[in-house]
Amino acid sequence: MLKFILGVIFGAGLAVGYVRYNLELPEYLQLTDKLRGNLVSTATEGELFDLDRDLAVRRRALEVLFANRPEFAVEVDREFGHPFLATLYKRRAIREARLLRGQWSTYDMALEKDKLRAALERQHGSSDPVVIKQRMLQAAMANSYPFLQRWLEKQGEPTGERELLATLKRVGVLPNADQP
Repeated sequence: MLKFILGVIFGAGLAVGYVRYNLELPEYLQLTDKLRGNLVSTATEGELFDLDRDLAVRRRALEVLFANRPEFAVEVDREFGHPFLATLYKRRAIREARLLRGQWSTYDMALEKDKLRAALERQHGSSDPVVIKQRMLQAAMANSYPFLQRWLEKQGEPTGERELLATLKRVGVLPNADQP
């Protein structure tokens, strides 16, 4: 049991060290993984670069290539201006925009309760239910979705209290992911 616990702690420490500080095991301990990865990725190249192959086969070959040669994926992403990172960020922003937009209808339920409505009116300085909901939405984004807020700012999207709901509706649309 002690070996298991120490192994988990050591593994977690290596993972944190690898991600945050780019620490790696010594080169001689990585040789078998690199050799296996290069052999597997070479074997899949025939399927990956055969444009007449079925899309599912090419996707599987790409998964195998990236699983065995992750540095290749990072290099390709860097060479083409980080489209993978941009897509990853956009997908997260879309997910968070949908979640935040879903809160809009729950605000109606909160405003139906008299005591809660009075407290919300005092807190947000308005008796207009739309203004209260807009301010609640903006506060929810600032408190629970800082990534979304920062991403919207970097994209130049309007995030003012009057425009935020429309922005969330526009951003929360996932593009067609079935294209090759």
